[in-house]
Amino acid sequence: MKTRITLSFALLLGFTMVIKAQSLGDFSPKEDRGAYGPREFPSKDVYIANFAVNFELYNLRSTSTKGGFANKMLSGDTKASLAVGLDIPAATLQQITDEAYKGFVAELQAKGFNVLNPDAAASAPYYEGYERIDNMEMSLSEAPGVITAYPSNTTFFVKGFDNSGKIKRAGMFSVVGLADRLDEVMSYPKLSRDLNDATIINADMYVLFLDINKPYQGKGAKLTANTNLRLSAYDALKSRMTEGKNSFTDKIGITASKNKEFTATARTVIDFVAGRNKIGGSALGTYTGVLKKDLAINGVVSQEKVQSYAKTQNSYLGVETAFGKMYRTENIAVENTAIIRADAGKYETGVEQALQTFLKHHVGEFNDKFFKK
Repeated sequence: MKTRITLSFALLLGFTMVIKAQSLGDFSPKEDRGAYGPREFPSKDVYIANFAVNFELYNLRSTSTKGGFANKMLSGDTKASLAVGLDIPAATLQQITDEAYKGFVAELQAKGFNVLNPDAAASAPYYEGYERIDNMEMSLSEAPGVITAYPSNTTFFVKGFDNSGKIKRAGMFSVVGLADRLDEVMSYPKLSRDLNDATIINADMYVLFLDINKPYQGKGAKLTANTNLRLSAYDALKSRMTEGKNSFTDKIGITASKNKEFTATARTVIDFVAGRNKIGGSALGTYTGVLKKDLAINGVVSQEKVQSYAKTQNSYLGVETAFGKMYRTENIAVENTAIIRADAGKYETGVEQALQTFLKHHVGEFNDKFFKK
């Protein structure tokens, strides 16, 4: 049995769908200061080592309860699965990313920064053994349920890709494959040194559209999804995804719902790292811009609630037999699939506005704190 429930923002008025006027919610940026230390940025040269926009486009989750015999009652197992997708063309995602990058570079230049081109970094010892990619393709491997887009006609250097297609990261944990964004950013002082103390920039933004919850599972397996388009401050993004292009499950064509559930950190962040101390190798200057809370993108995605619920079947009475009382019940599985429709033009406008607001603010803060006389 499949169930889909669409709720309005104002149920008392009887609406089935509500679209607010297109706008952004409260913008609450902050600097993630971290450990206090030197704050020196020797140069207005900057190099953009990474710029990516991560778009959540689907989420596939499952939950279950285990049956058993207790209090003279037999209950069956239950399992609920929920798959929700957002209907946005890939071309729209690429256009959003391209415009965000173009505006970001223009904002840096307007503040007097000299944006180094990739050729300036190609011979840096930091990038020895790296692969140069002049037009990064979109990826489904960086986070579950997410398409990661990079600006067109730009060049980035990568250490390579693992079996799942995910980019390998630099950093002290890279040898054992545990390097993440923060670990890689901590290695940027080496790259800055190679580029005459230029500031190295990493920009990684997450656009999410769904909140999926597992409410109390009491009398059955339950999943609830609410639409919520936003630029993510911090979220633990969970979904099922394939385990790797060389995995056994891929080779035999098992669907994603049978594969492992992954969790990834969805944090919108921009890092500025410059210089390298001769003793210890830490940075001379760091600035990390983040959000205090999610930045809502209103008026784009209808407010909807989608549920999947498998109710436990119980047997209380049983049947008397020569061998004693026998109970019988059934295991129940419920799946629900939903596609959330959104106007691609409104999605593009709203997301671009959110990205521009975030990036422009932190470029201004970075410039005003360290270069404005």
